[in-house]
Amino acid sequence: MKLGIAVKLGLLLAMVGVLASGVTGFYAYQASRSLLVQSAKAELLTTTKVLTRRITLSREEVSRNLQLLAGHPAAASAAQGRSLADEDQMGTLMEQMMLANPSYFQIRLISASDSGLERVRVDRAEDRMVRVRGDDLQEKGHFSYVSSTLKLATGATFLSRLVINHERGAHAGLDQPSVILATPVQDPQGKTVGVVVINLDLNGVFASLRADLPKDYQLFMANRNGDYVIHPDPSQAFGFDKGRRVFVQEEFEATAALMEGRASSVVTEVQTGKYANAPVVAAFVGRVVKISSDEDRLIVGLAQPLALVLEQADRLGGVILQLVIGLGAACVLLAAIVARAVTRPINSMSTAVQRFANGHQVAKLAIDRQDEIGVLARSFDTMQNEIRQQLAALHENRLELEHLARHDALTGLPNRRAFQERLDHAVARAQRSKQRFALLFIDVDNFKTINDRWGHDGGDAVLKIVALRLNATTRKADAVARMGGDEFVVLLDNPAHREDITAIAEKLLESVRSPILHNGQELQVGFSIGISQFPDDGRTAAELMARADHAMYDAKAAGRNGFRFSSIKGTPSSPTPL
Repeated sequence: MKLGIAVKLGLLLAMVGVLASGVTGFYAYQASRSLLVQSAKAELLTTTKVLTRRITLSREEVSRNLQLLAGHPAAASAAQGRSLADEDQMGTLMEQMMLANPSYFQIRLISASDSGLERVRVDRAEDRMVRVRGDDLQEKGHFSYVSSTLKLATGATFLSRLVINHERGAHAGLDQPSVILATPVQDPQGKTVGVVVINLDLNGVFASLRADLPKDYQLFMANRNGDYVIHPDPSQAFGFDKGRRVFVQEEFEATAALMEGRASSVVTEVQTGKYANAPVVAAFVGRVVKISSDEDRLIVGLAQPLALVLEQADRLGGVILQLVIGLGAACVLLAAIVARAVTRPINSMSTAVQRFANGHQVAKLAIDRQDEIGVLARSFDTMQNEIRQQLAALHENRLELEHLARHDALTGLPNRRAFQERLDHAVARAQRSKQRFALLFIDVDNFKTINDRWGHDGGDAVLKIVALRLNATTRKADAVARMGGDEFVVLLDNPAHREDITAIAEKLLESVRSPILHNGQELQVGFSIGISQFPDDGRTAAELMARADHAMYDAKAAGRNGFRFSSIKGTPSSPTPL
């Protein structure tokens, strides 16, 4: 059968169009992928440099606090042991400084004489400050942070190595990652008579650094030898303290240039070794320590999974593929337009597509035709109906996903994320309006025993009934949430008096005394409740949660199935008898 000119021209146009769109799409995808990787590398390097600047600023802030203490009029006298009043004055100042800086493990004033005897020392012990006195004060002259600091000029700062603290009697800082900063203390004649030392909690510093990073970023830090002090796998950090060495240059070969001083920053893709199945893009910056220090260089790095970087390219590839298919179809349609007989119906169909794309109601289509135009009209009619149905389904799914993201699947209560937002709003509102509220941290007593005996079905049944009873016992203005496991929280909105909180806590305990029926068996559970109040026990959500959690453990220690109030001064309230 001979083909007409219209068919031949249509086939030719279709082939050229499909080929052109395919080649264009392929090169567009390759170019976009390359640009995305380069952009991610540049962003990663910039973020790493900002991170190193933050570390420098944090060190400078500690240096200013050191200079503040060393320059205090009482510092020189206290360092020489001349005045107990001056020592007490310095101790009070150190305690206030530690309260203002939660990352400080310890602040000490050490004498240049008496083998480096500690004159004033304040330690952090959990949530309180401890003033160490008398025979508990130690001689530290043999440590480099004392001997090296005594040689420095006024206002200079000494930085120790980043290590695990093994100094005896370090309270909260014992066996924890730490770094020591120190500055000399001079008397009015310019003679160095002692040093002020701050022991910094590296865990707290590292946590604050990670908190501001995107969740898919991995943070690394190494010392001058390349030993890891920060690693996404905690077992790889401070390996030298455990009798083994774990080096950054072995995991990321490109960092050897930083270790040797041949470069100040490197960006690399790693697709071998441990990253063979999950390649990463990594940026490292070598920061020279410009103050007197046992560490003359620190290596800071960030890594991001390459798959996440290319995820946008993959989405773009899908769009390009759709465009190629669409352009191919358009080429076929354009070839059909050559036939004069179908020019007008195709224009009509094009108008209908545009109206649908702009959200307008599509005019009646020629779905009754039995030719190709009729087939196209019926296909489009089916497509628009399916699209509308899919959009409606997508909207319903989005609403359901939003609900699931903020509620516990088992109990239907708000989850940790939703409750945290509610608590943050409550804190902000209370700070503005000067109102009060209370936070109850609830733990189901002996829940593990129920799980062990009756299995997870029994445990789930208990949690569901507990959630229902908590909801039934509290007011609509209050918030009840499941934090996870067998832990629940209740936010009491604007209680008038402590007695009101006590009454509600007793109602909660009373609600759970009734046995829970499961498979014909009566399960008996109880609550241990910890209570914190705004603003008495804290002015932030984190402080209130910590206080309530601590009070809950006090209630457990007091015999379970009861409640206990928190105290901002660290003295627990008496358990309420049941």
